[in-house]
Amino acid sequence: MHIETEVGPMRRWLSLVLAGVLVLAACDGILDIDQSGIIVFEDIEAAGPAAVPALVNGMVGNYQEALDDIVRYSSLLTDEMILSGTFGTRLEVDRRQIQVNNTTLTGGMYTPLHQARMQADTTVDLLQNRLQDPAFEEVVDQLNEGIALGRLYGGFSRVWMAELYCWSILTGMFPESAPLLPDDRMLQALTFLEGAETLAFNAGLEEIRLAAIVGQARAHLWLRNFPQAATLAAAVPRDFVRWAEFSQNDPAQYNEMYMFTWGDIQAIRWTVGDGTTQIRGNERWEYFDEFVSLNLLELEPEGFDAFSSSIPVGLQGLYNRADSKVLSASGMEAILIRAEAAVRSGQTATAELLLNDLRSDYSLRATIQWGVDPPDSADELADLTLAGTLAQDLRTVAAERARELWLTGDRLTTSRRLRLDPAVNIDLFPPVKTNIGGGDDIAFPIVQLELDNNPNLGSGNACPAGQTIGSWR
Repeated sequence: MHIETEVGPMRRWLSLVLAGVLVLAACDGILDIDQSGIIVFEDIEAAGPAAVPALVNGMVGNYQEALDDIVRYSSLLTDEMILSGTFGTRLEVDRRQIQVNNTTLTGGMYTPLHQARMQADTTVDLLQNRLQDPAFEEVVDQLNEGIALGRLYGGFSRVWMAELYCWSILTGMFPESAPLLPDDRMLQALTFLEGAETLAFNAGLEEIRLAAIVGQARAHLWLRNFPQAATLAAAVPRDFVRWAEFSQNDPAQYNEMYMFTWGDIQAIRWTVGDGTTQIRGNERWEYFDEFVSLNLLELEPEGFDAFSSSIPVGLQGLYNRADSKVLSASGMEAILIRAEAAVRSGQTATAELLLNDLRSDYSLRATIQWGVDPPDSADELADLTLAGTLAQDLRTVAAERARELWLTGDRLTTSRRLRLDPAVNIDLFPPVKTNIGGGDDIAFPIVQLELDNNPNLGSGNACPAGQTIGSWR
């Protein structure tokens, strides 16, 4: 008998290391770390400058691990993916009816995100305290880059907390803070990203600076500060990209979306819904046919079988290698932000120009950046014309985001942002799966382990059903 078992986070990149592996002591909190497991100032002073690269690499790796998990689970909550396995806690996400005691989401998404945030914040403190140390004089440039990266990833981690959860809280080695609603958390993220931009500018770190600007524009878009978002995004070159990188060296370093959709190491447990699977509520990716024509999807390719054999495989082609990179920030996203801001201000012609500029060489970018076979000439993207009405044009911009930012976590952000916007209330989420007992969740709940162990919280802090109440935005 073929039984599916839970697989925890498959990849743990370099953790905080210093002349060996950092020991994570067992405790009851989300991060499973106590003070004895944290590198302290004296440790760095003893190890010297050699500690800096390991510290920074561990921070970067932890953020990339968290992003990989976010991509995977947010795709289930939206219409990007359906579950082709059977594990119950994953089915809750696919059905959009998530329980707070969902242990898969504790270890599979919530904990990695908080570890990434905590490590970014801690790394900044550790490196800043070495800037005036004569023993670290030869690695001042590395210190400054690590501090800028720490602010960048601290900012982006907070952006995700705002976008993924109906409220969030910081926990770990620092005193626990009070719960913050998404808009307040996003304002906090802005402070970190603004700091990252300044630090990167002063140190001549252009890629970090541009990534911080994209993050700020994204935050202002969430906060409905559309002119500010557009101004920031306009400063980002069209061809800018910052990647989260993965490796073929070891399964622990694979791109997990590739691993779970291509059947590498394990059977296929995530796939793209074509609307024919009744046990998954007949969910269909809204752009299924277009993506097939663009060679981003292949329906039931030979040799690919899902864990649940009754579910047809819609094979995503974007991440087609174990070391496939994931967009973390890009000029493409900046253009899409500008296009939405233009639509919001009634500048329809400007929005059309921006969107058609992206459409003009989509196949070229896809084939170069992701190794996707170019579509036939008849299937190449033609120029689009906007309708001139807010709701319809925002749907068009969302459709462009669905393609350009597919499987980067953006689909959940965009869907939630538009649904909670009182000016339009656009619902891009898949229909409630009434035939299989589904719900209407549009965000992830704070996990039970946090509710049980954080003294600032209690059972009353769970998200409202459906996550649609405006005050919980």
